[in-house]
Amino acid sequence: MVNALGLDKESSFERIIEGACGIKHIESFDTKDFPVRIAGEIRGFNPESVLDAREAKKAHRFIQLALLATKEALLDSNKNVQQSFLDSNLMILNDITERFGVSSGAGIGGLETIQNNSIACYTKGPRRINPFFIPSALVNMLSGFISIQHKIKGANLSSVTACAAGTHAIIEAAKTIMLGSMDKMLAVAGESTICAIGIGGFAAMKALSSCDDPQKASRPFDKKRDGFVMGEGAGALVLEEYEQAKARGAFIYAEICGFGESGDANHITTPASEGEGAYRAMRDAIKMAGIRPDYINAHGTSTYYNDMFETQALKRVFDNNVPPVSSTKGQLGHCLGAAGAIEAVISILAMHKGIMPPTINQEEKDELCDLDYIPNLPRKAAINSVMSNSFGFGGTNAVVIFKKV
Repeated sequence: MVNALGLDKESSFERIIEGACGIKHIESFDTKDFPVRIAGEIRGFNPESVLDAREAKKAHRFIQLALLATKEALLDSNKNVQQSFLDSNLMILNDITERFGVSSGAGIGGLETIQNNSIACYTKGPRRINPFFIPSALVNMLSGFISIQHKIKGANLSSVTACAAGTHAIIEAAKTIMLGSMDKMLAVAGESTICAIGIGGFAAMKALSSCDDPQKASRPFDKKRDGFVMGEGAGALVLEEYEQAKARGAFIYAEICGFGESGDANHITTPASEGEGAYRAMRDAIKMAGIRPDYINAHGTSTYYNDMFETQALKRVFDNNVPPVSSTKGQLGHCLGAAGAIEAVISILAMHKGIMPPTINQEEKDELCDLDYIPNLPRKAAINSVMSNSFGFGGTNAVVIFKKV
């Protein structure tokens, strides 16, 4: 994964456990006229680490970030595999065939590219539109670029389900393997919408925190929460049929054992009352998995209704005996369509390393949010299973459960 705390899974997870916060004042554009000036920006990323300079101009940043997460995931999926299995050039399996696919996700895609080319069209005329505008902006070009770069010729899918897109990408990958259509799937999601129209648009609908203190603005489940903080990033996981993974000696972090999906059928932005839709998605995931997760990575956006309704849904599904819960959005911001993939990686690493990430900025308890949110400090624990929640605008809900193998 790549996020505001690091350019790889190990360094960023280490900083998450430290309780670090990657939210800062925005540097990528001039925010002096904006009511919101903070975000979880990624610093120090070089697009040429994943694409040559010419190709990098054709791919929006959300694609570039996803390519970086993909590179790490593919290398990691082969780290214990015999060299005879590996391509010495790209360090990717020689056995990539039509049975290996990509399931990608993003909530919005190349928003800044849309913004810039719209301005160019209306101020300078249509001849000034960048010829790579459309392929740079399309959400499914995330999986397109990955497929082309790594010669992945199987199913090429894309989920565009707002803040649930990353989790839906994982679920679609799992379904594809379970149906026997593919043996292996790369599930990947990326998002980068920290631009004038992105910040301005979410601020206009009063979704963003009005706090100008970057370290304190995102405060999931805290009584003083007043909106989310935008982040950017990408997460990637390689899902593979178990016997095939075992036969080639792949290192296996976890088994995906349950998932659930639902629709609120309620409101374009506000969750269903008492988290009714979220409850059904969690209920179905737990029923499929047949286990009670030891840790939950909550959607936990730091908005009033999400945090209250998610808490209520958790109480209902666990009959008021809820396992420890935390939200890492206080540290990374809300990475929109990429959040589910990033948080799945965080959840799996938490299980693998035996430590639960904290919910930072837990300072004032809210009587409506009264669970164990692992406040401010991480917690060592034996974790055998984890659940990750993602809920999006339009009332789309997705939940995944992983367990140790």
